[in-house]
Amino acid sequence: MKCVHQIDSSKFILCNLQDCPNLYFQNPQRAGFFEIIWFKHSKEEDDHGNQYMYLVPLYRVETFDIQDKKGCIIAFKREYLEEDDKEFALDVFNLFNMQGQYTSFRLEPEVLETLQYVKVLMEREYKHPNGTYLVLKALLKVFLLNLIRMNQSYFLHQDVDQKRVYQFIMLMDKHYKVHRKTHFYSSEMGISEKRINQILKEKMNKTITQLLHDRVILEADRILTSGDMTIKEIAFYLNFDDPAYFSRFYKKQTGQTPEDFKKQIVN
Repeated sequence: MKCVHQIDSSKFILCNLQDCPNLYFQNPQRAGFFEIIWFKHSKEEDDHGNQYMYLVPLYRVETFDIQDKKGCIIAFKREYLEEDDKEFALDVFNLFNMQGQYTSFRLEPEVLETLQYVKVLMEREYKHPNGTYLVLKALLKVFLLNLIRMNQSYFLHQDVDQKRVYQFIMLMDKHYKVHRKTHFYSSEMGISEKRINQILKEKMNKTITQLLHDRVILEADRILTSGDMTIKEIAFYLNFDDPAYFSRFYKKQTGQTPEDFKKQIVN
């Protein structure tokens, strides 16, 4: 019997660092994932046997030295968040954005055992031939709630600007294909263009325009990788009137043409 709600490996990844292919870190689609990189240091590397976690938010790509390191990577798309639970979704977003480009912290002993147990359950579900998206999503929520609780002191003092960033990300994902001007987002959020750019620059180190361009390229790369559309169709899908202009835009942002990227994927 075919299982419903099957796990889509293009939306959820769980692998040990030593088994993670190098190509994963070179894949431009990484920017579309929330990433949890869990380093399990040995006694030789850390006198106290501490374990550390790095949380990389959406639309950012960080480079980590994983050679000869023990640990795992858990990466997931936004579909794995309970977006209907706005407070939880905001807490997750803030968890990944506590320190700017990414969040890092030492795992407290009292939460470490729980996280290890939940990770084992996620691993079993992920590898099970009848594993389901719904179970994996529920386990991921338990995992994230434990991280949020561990960092509760931060959440008691989170500022309104962080909520503005979350609000912008939600709006951008909904409207980026049609609206790529700053004034649309400032109007929707009820604050000035100057102020929203200041907030995004401080919290994400990018302006609205840069984030919108990154989002368009991320979607273009996703479709180019899937091979479902021609470059002309992608241009119209992303609301470019002229495919040639789309190709120039793509090259300006990435340093290569869409055709070159397609050839690279094939090779």
